[in-house]
Amino acid sequence: MSDITYERLPKSYRLSQSTMLASVGFLFFARQLPFQFFGPAFQIAIWVIVAGIAALAVATSCYVVIRYPYLSLVSTSDDDKYSQQFVSKRLLLVVKIIFPLGILFFCLGTTIALFNGTGNLMVQAFTLPYFYCQFIFSMFLCFWYDPISHPTIATFIRATLGIGLVLAPILIPVLLIGSFRCKRLLDAQSQSSNIETI
Repeated sequence: MSDITYERLPKSYRLSQSTMLASVGFLFFARQLPFQFFGPAFQIAIWVIVAGIAALAVATSCYVVIRYPYLSLVSTSDDDKYSQQFVSKRLLLVVKIIFPLGILFFCLGTTIALFNGTGNLMVQAFTLPYFYCQFIFSMFLCFWYDPISHPTIATFIRATLGIGLVLAPILIPVLLIGSFRCKRLLDAQSQSSNIETI
């Protein structure tokens, strides 16, 4: 598809990027606050704001993935926050090695601790499936993922600026719905194009 300006992209997509960035910024800001100087009400208010922005970011991203699953196929000519991110092939290669290995070692360490009975067994029992799913998803991203072949996942990455990947295991149903919808829309567009050329 041809380039369009960032402002012509759906508002929900732009809101998704902005709120995702804001949620990380507010989380970092909240962690730096000297809470010992403030009362419990202030602390609760700060964390409610952070949680609210994060929830809005995730909800908006899910809406974008389902409503516009093909959006990654649209390239922008200016101001797209995702396109402004630093891209390096060497850095990408390092990430492809370190990211899945880091998750795998964490999973193995947690598994060993679970079977040895050390640590909080309840937390480990709930987090292990999540991180094993994250490991499988990271392997897919590093070695099989292609933005053109998997436009819905590419849309999810763009809409969340890559930050949403940490939530990928719990958002798999959203990605599947978006993928089915994207395939249906692209097939319908392909059929209409074939009819027009006949």
